[in-house]
Amino acid sequence: MHVFLGIVMVLFALFLGAIGYLIAMRGKYALINNFVMEHHAGKVDSKFAQRVGWIELFGAVYFLLFGILSICIKSNPFAWIVLAIGVVLLAAAAVLNLMLGKHS
Repeated sequence: MHVFLGIVMVLFALFLGAIGYLIAMRGKYALINNFVMEHHAGKVDSKFAQRVGWIELFGAVYFLLFGILSICIKSNPFAWIVLAIGVVLLAAAAVLNLMLGKHS
């Protein structure tokens, strides 16, 4: 099971990395849900989109490193704990970015 979780984390890292790269480096802000509409309404700015991209890139690095490590260590509890911590950290960063980026 640890191999399966490690592979899932590596695949998730590749997905996050691709989306994060497109947003942070290439400026494809339309990949963020409702960003264009909220940007025109003045609710969010481009800094918000940049932070979303960087959060996804850092999440990709986390899941890639720990996905490979969980495959090598061969421990089910380690894989589950790392996956849970990564999801919680990613969600916390997204919520913090949402609180910082919204203009009322």
